[in-house]
Amino acid sequence: PEQVDVLVVGSGPAGMLTAAQLSQFPNITSRIVGRRDGRLAIGQADGIQARSVETFQAFGFAEEITAEAYRITEMCFWRPDPQDPSRIVRSGRALDDEAGISEFPHLIVNLARVLDYFARVMANAPTRMKPDYGFEFVGLEVDDDAEYPVTVTLLRTAGPDEGTSRTVKAKYVVGSDGARSKVRSAIGCTLDGDKANHAWGV
Repeated sequence: PEQVDVLVVGSGPAGMLTAAQLSQFPNITSRIVGRRDGRLAIGQADGIQARSVETFQAFGFAEEITAEAYRITEMCFWRPDPQDPSRIVRSGRALDDEAGISEFPHLIVNLARVLDYFARVMANAPTRMKPDYGFEFVGLEVDDDAEYPVTVTLLRTAGPDEGTSRTVKAKYVVGSDGARSKVRSAIGCTLDGDKANHAWGV
């Protein structure tokens, strides 16, 4: 739509969770856009914390996703060998949840599957929402006096009209577009926290 109450930018876990929650309210016009041309096929971060599984329970799919996932019981940590950085050595070994923080386990499951579950919640919700793939956030302008004060410019990244731009007017925009968020930059904010250039393997 050209006009929405809430526009969610980014179709990763944060965006899909936000959209799944908003999809439960038929009196709120919401949409979610993502720059990929379709659903995620291969996960990017497949470790699911136990507290996240508690969130899945609130959406009704904790048991299903736990049944298809690998459960983590112990973790080993590896780092470059101080004597020979071309090799790695084990630097630590720990039980996964020594403190018993949750009744649910820590899981390994393809992130694409997690997003599929959120998409199913959205599709079965009163609004029957589904992600609009192939739209990249370009920028936004705010007019505080307008009923829909945020004008968002999107670039079509896939489909027959690829390369064209369109605008969407919104009351609110949720930036769920990752660590290098263009939405965050567009409103003049900076990342509050740390970034690290680490490679992780599971």
